[in-house]
Amino acid sequence: MNNVLTMNRLFVQDLMSAPPPCFAAGYIEELGKTTGFLAMRPRALIPKDALSSGFSFGHSVQEYDGEILLHFGFKFYGHKTYHCVVQPQNPIIMAVIDKMLETQDYFFFAINTDDTITSFRSKMESADLASLRTNRLLFDKAKCSLKKYDDARTHIQKEVFPYDEEMMWVCRD
Repeated sequence: MNNVLTMNRLFVQDLMSAPPPCFAAGYIEELGKTTGFLAMRPRALIPKDALSSGFSFGHSVQEYDGEILLHFGFKFYGHKTYHCVVQPQNPIIMAVIDKMLETQDYFFFAINTDDTITSFRSKMESADLASLRTNRLLFDKAKCSLKKYDDARTHIQKEVFPYDEEMMWVCRD
């Protein structure tokens, strides 16, 4: 049985009109229950064999010039790794993370350049929850100006993840 997934139309339009590679986070509803989702649109096609092999999702806390930032990474097996750095004090990111922690569930969408969408659903494991919960406590105190965020994003991409593809964070307001 296929369940209907409901997303905000304006959010989806904004995501689809943003230049790739890009990343966004939001809410999705299924069977009357709301959970969080993460979505990405790569610059180039992710091959079907890489999509069918799945991916590894990770997060880390990155520090730059005294500022704390949240990093998301998506490694598609046999293909490449994509990264995005976000300001953890952003209310959308915090609300999505809080919903993911509350429901112990999230969706991930890879929106390919051929207009196909591959969706993954994950029940979060206790180890995932432990590190995300621990890091979540840091985010309440995090403050990162837009200028410092742009500098940090550039630095982190060049120095920490130089061989991977950076995704611009869109739909953040």
